[in-house]
Amino acid sequence: MIVKSRYYEVINEIIEKIDIDGKVCVDCTLGNGNDSLKILSNMKDGFLYGFDIQQEAIENSKKLLEKNGFSNFKLIKDSHSNLKKHIDTNVELIVYNLGYLPKTDKNIITKPDTTIASIGEALELISGSGVIIVVSYLGHKGSYGERYALDAYLSKLDQDKYLVEKREFFNQVNTPPVVYLIKKRC
Repeated sequence: MIVKSRYYEVINEIIEKIDIDGKVCVDCTLGNGNDSLKILSNMKDGFLYGFDIQQEAIENSKKLLEKNGFSNFKLIKDSHSNLKKHIDTNVELIVYNLGYLPKTDKNIITKPDTTIASIGEALELISGSGVIIVVSYLGHKGSYGERYALDAYLSKLDQDKYLVEKREFFNQVNTPPVVYLIKKRC
């Protein structure tokens, strides 16, 4: 189906369609490891880096990935704004799910300055065929500021260098997320 009704359908479609086999991918906001699991499940070879500032997210993700038989990953307890401190190679897929870790302290959230800094580093790391996916949620403290900052930053990316798509679930209630897709122009 071309038109999606849920944000994860967009992520799933991209993960299934791009060639991540033997490549490096990054989950910039681990959460409970669900995006990491999707990525690893769609590559025979390759490597995944995962970032989160919360130890609980690192532990939950590690448990999930190991339970499913994966070992080709490294989970890093650090801000996603420090991507280049840990990664020095081209990356095929970078995923962000902004907001907070579900079922935990809603005061620990992604913030506009670190998110924008991270996307800046992601733009330098992403390969020519790679994709950056950013899922932005509304409704929690700080979410509107982060969304405005994302819109402002991404709308100013050089159109000769980057393609940026913004997908909104326009007629859904309860502040549905927005999905941004970013790709280098080749």
